[in-house]
Amino acid sequence: MSGPLQLTLGLDLRPQTTGAIQYALWLCKAANLQPSGHVQAVHVVEPAAIVELIRHADEPTILGAFKRRGKEICDEVARGAHLHAPEVFGGDVVEILEDRARDHGATALIVSRRASTKAGVAFPRLGSVARRLLRRLKLPILIVPPDLLPSTVGEGPVVVAVDFSESSERALAWARTIADTIGRKLRLVHVADMPDQLGYAGLLQSERWEQLANEIVDRGRERMAEFIKDQGLVDVESTVVRGSVLPMLADFAQTSKACLVVTGSGHHGLLHRVIVPSVASETAAMSTVAVAVVP
Repeated sequence: MSGPLQLTLGLDLRPQTTGAIQYALWLCKAANLQPSGHVQAVHVVEPAAIVELIRHADEPTILGAFKRRGKEICDEVARGAHLHAPEVFGGDVVEILEDRARDHGATALIVSRRASTKAGVAFPRLGSVARRLLRRLKLPILIVPPDLLPSTVGEGPVVVAVDFSESSERALAWARTIADTIGRKLRLVHVADMPDQLGYAGLLQSERWEQLANEIVDRGRERMAEFIKDQGLVDVESTVVRGSVLPMLADFAQTSKACLVVTGSGHHGLLHRVIVPSVASETAAMSTVAVAVVP
């Protein structure tokens, strides 16, 4: 594959998880690119499943059957747009997806978020594969709602969450390339996280609390202006909103009709990400908009 947008698609064969395929096709259409040259699907059969199935057929037969089913799903979703048959492997899902994405020279590895398992209950979850990918974060990971359709992708900008760190700079650089490729504007957002007002009960009058909150927002606006200048951006929209990053970022993306949210990984190492869910991963778990997390 070659070109400005290369997507490795982690193909999930379970029902109601075609959002990643739909979004990959939408990105290609927005960029005026043929999916066959810019999307490569990969499906990985986990060892436990291989052990169970090997009693009925040899491994090449098993992998061939999954490849045929994967191609059927891609064709059903693509509706005329050509996608190559998926690559199919047996082994560790996360390691193989990462390796194949690197070999493809992928702009991002795109996967669907896990579909709800309870009928009528909205309980968004990342799923174990998406969560492990975000913990390791070897390359940009794009998490898509499982039921996303091209018609539901927002008509608005690529929203970039910034906290003025080096992580935000990397996220912005990646987002600029994507926005240019798909012909969308950038919009930067900083969520001015407020201290817990309950913790100050009886210590600050409400008027002083409001003054403090306004000072935090004003400082956020000053830092945003400095950040935009330092990054050499011209005529870019920016917003500083007051509140808690969760769920404010996901809500802002939805109300902005964003087509994509891009965020950095933060300052935390692998051990911290294993123990404490990050803002990026939790936003990806709840967002109705596709979320890209950039290392």
